[in-house]
Amino acid sequence: MNKEIKFSGLSAVPSDYESPDGQLSLSLNLLNETGSLAPLFPPKVLFALDPGSEVIFVHKPSGLQHFIIRAADGSLKFTDLEAASLSDIPGTLGSSVSHIDAVGNTLLVFSSSAITYYLWTDGAYKRLGTSLPDIQISFGLVGRPRLYSVSDDSKSTFNISFDSIPASDINGTFSEANKSKITSQVMAKVNKFIAAQTVNKGRFCFPFLVRFALRLYDGSLTCHSAPVLMNPSTSTCPIVLWRHIKGKSSYTDAELDIMLVAASLDFQAMLTDGLARIDDWSDIVKGVEVFISKPIYTFDSEGECSSFYDSDNFETKFIGRLFNANDNRGENTGVFSVSEDKFLRPTNPKEEWENFYAEWEYSKIYALYFSPDRSYPGKTLALPEFSADKVAETIRNTSTFYKLYSIDIPSLKASASKRTDIVVDDEYLRSLVAREVMTDDYLSHDVLRADSSFVYNSRLNLAGVKRRLFPGFYLASMLAYKNTDFNWDVENSPSLSITSSLLHSLNYTVTTYIKENNRDYAVVSYFNGLLGSGFPLGRVFSATNTVSNQRERHSWGCYLFYPNVAAYRMVIQSNQVLDDGDGFLYQPRLVVDLSPHDFLNGAFAFLDYDRVVLDNFSADKVPSFSSNPNVEKDVVDVPNKIFTSEVNNPFFFPVTGINTIGAGRILGICSAAKALSQGQFGQFPLYAFTSEGVWALEVSASGGFSARQPITRDVCISASSITQIDSAVLFATSRGIMLISGSQTQCITDALNAPEGFSLSSLPGFCARFPEVECSDLTFSKFIADCRIAYDYVNRRILLFRPSSPVAFVYSLKSQLWGMQESSLSSVINSYPEAYAMAYCNGSPCLVDIARSDTDSVRVCLVSRPVKFDAPDILKTLNVSLLRGFLPSRADADASILVYGSRDFRHWHLVGASRGFALRTFRGSPYKAFRVVALLSLSPSDSVAGCSFDITPRLTNQLR
Repeated sequence: MNKEIKFSGLSAVPSDYESPDGQLSLSLNLLNETGSLAPLFPPKVLFALDPGSEVIFVHKPSGLQHFIIRAADGSLKFTDLEAASLSDIPGTLGSSVSHIDAVGNTLLVFSSSAITYYLWTDGAYKRLGTSLPDIQISFGLVGRPRLYSVSDDSKSTFNISFDSIPASDINGTFSEANKSKITSQVMAKVNKFIAAQTVNKGRFCFPFLVRFALRLYDGSLTCHSAPVLMNPSTSTCPIVLWRHIKGKSSYTDAELDIMLVAASLDFQAMLTDGLARIDDWSDIVKGVEVFISKPIYTFDSEGECSSFYDSDNFETKFIGRLFNANDNRGENTGVFSVSEDKFLRPTNPKEEWENFYAEWEYSKIYALYFSPDRSYPGKTLALPEFSADKVAETIRNTSTFYKLYSIDIPSLKASASKRTDIVVDDEYLRSLVAREVMTDDYLSHDVLRADSSFVYNSRLNLAGVKRRLFPGFYLASMLAYKNTDFNWDVENSPSLSITSSLLHSLNYTVTTYIKENNRDYAVVSYFNGLLGSGFPLGRVFSATNTVSNQRERHSWGCYLFYPNVAAYRMVIQSNQVLDDGDGFLYQPRLVVDLSPHDFLNGAFAFLDYDRVVLDNFSADKVPSFSSNPNVEKDVVDVPNKIFTSEVNNPFFFPVTGINTIGAGRILGICSAAKALSQGQFGQFPLYAFTSEGVWALEVSASGGFSARQPITRDVCISASSITQIDSAVLFATSRGIMLISGSQTQCITDALNAPEGFSLSSLPGFCARFPEVECSDLTFSKFIADCRIAYDYVNRRILLFRPSSPVAFVYSLKSQLWGMQESSLSSVINSYPEAYAMAYCNGSPCLVDIARSDTDSVRVCLVSRPVKFDAPDILKTLNVSLLRGFLPSRADADASILVYGSRDFRHWHLVGASRGFALRTFRGSPYKAFRVVALLSLSPSDSVAGCSFDITPRLTNQLR
């Protein structure tokens, strides 16, 4: 009886008793793709490397192709296929490098501590660092005192008239009629004066907040600074003073004047490491953009003037520097600028006036600038002012900032050596609210690291993220600049004597405490005090003062900020012990509780204009931390979030691009690039593989991603197995290799996943006869535990390999059948559409292309599953066995065929063996099933189709 058996593919299920004839238990270097078994050739070797080196990424900047190599000493190098030598990439990251990715010309090196950025420019890789440069800037005010009598648009005081007020009531409250009359006359002049001196001149007289951000090459804003409260005035401004009140028997007219300080901004960049590195980032960071809030009005434009007597308006302070005569050339500033001997002079003649930033009371400014005898009026008109609580509430709620000024990189660097004025064009502020509005910031100061990454649509996606918390802003960058204290002697008024002292800037440590994920974290910001600040840490504690919660009078507000809403406390500690002048030593310390800002991504504290609370930092204020050295107290684990960058900008991750995926840990991310279902092209372009299963993400309106739904509960067991193919994604699970396409998943290894694998050692004498063939156990369930996947895009093949295994499983997407191939692969290199991988060639590492081969012959081995001839329970005697296919014409010397027989499908006996493709003229004991084993050498044009048998059934009249 003649039987023809056609070989199909590798399979381990169903059981040997039920398996169809033609399935294979082993097809080494053979794969059925076109109806017959074709040879699989070893990959083409592109180049060899030194021992311990490996290619870990292929970067393609500007049409080039660079192979990024990690050398044995941990250094990074690169080359291309034409280069005769390796070129260095600066910096040594060592074995901690987990993987590399790229967006355009930017190379991203991922390690256990951070993401290190490199930029391909001018024929080399430039190391940028692990984060955008930390730029911190001190803002100050430069004030020009202005009096209505010497203002630009008027050369005299102004008069008002009102209903008669008796002399005895002149300091009392106005009548309702006079409130209306006086307010209408005064406020018209006040508003006109404010507009002329501030809005129309690009200057300020009311408190406002200023902050800045880095402008990147794509126009995005990031690394926003803390909002800084600037104080051209600390209470009602301007002040309206009266020179004369006239009338007969009662008062009906008054001669009034108005005073304010019109201030402009200046800035100075602090000497940070970020400033030192700014030139390296010049291709990325294009400059610094300064934004301001609208003015915070201290008077009520809808209120009414209430009295001729207001005793505290002259206590309003200006915080900053006042122009001197040299500054004011061409500007009329009144008495103060007329005579050289009227200038306020510092005690030390070597000190320059223009460097004095201090707290200036309006009364002292008036005496210095506008009074020949150094006197000032004791009374001013009571303007309709907001309460301190109302002003404080406005400050707390301020969250919108408008563009004021751009600082380019050269100007930023130059400002480190000298404070630089911000020049605002006249009338620029008139249309302030029509200017660019500052975007909000979200954790952009934190240094990120990630376990996995994926670039899709030119956006970098990160998973398994850890954030190293931002140390915090320098204290001097959160406060308006101040460096001088004045001692004012007014006992012998109208004379006024002044002594000054230049503040020796204290070194401050600012510790911020943060609670995230039910854990406390602490970060520390320290600055060496090259710039002074106006922070109110005066004489508080001494050797004999141990009482906490001390209070000190203070006349202006401070705004503290940390860019994370989870921050809850800030401790500011001077690092110097001071002498209070009475022999007592003290060390200033301040504890401030922070609150989440309602409108900004950060936590803040506003210390109001009246007082600040100082504390000796009792032990119960200090959170406890783990003593485990492996627990980082400033690193936050973010296991279930995906961070998506802006397009073509891997440095900026907007808040709209951060998505929460379930409650487990994200193990990896990958995309499927083709249509996923009819009419739904790209509905789920990105998959998140988590410890809870696989989530599908869809493109959001902003161009980022949003989590849509979990589509399978299969859990990936190896992040390194996640592999993108043409229209689907592969990943390894405990039950096999899953292929996910759209919202559907299927296991493509069901045919291999049997409880027990096939071993050549079960065939007696085979391993001894053919020692060149690998005879180790090939149980697939053990193989899959740490397997990796490579995709041959050109041939549409999937390779499952283990670095420690000499063979790999090969799956054809054309025929959906499995085969096997000898393998020395150690890792896969993501280089679509090429199929590059690292392998070992004669014991040395080498780069190979698994889609190509330069070998013209390969040794193959096939072992069929039990061939039963559709009668598994009938004994058969085998007479002839012939191998069929497009076989080599001279195969006799290279081909061997063996046949094994069995009656229980477990124990096998050698029936016959022969050189060549045929086994003839033998007879022997009958068996229920036979295994055909063939070893031969094949060229690319050869193939094996099946086997022909001549059998004789035996004892068919009994059940066996």
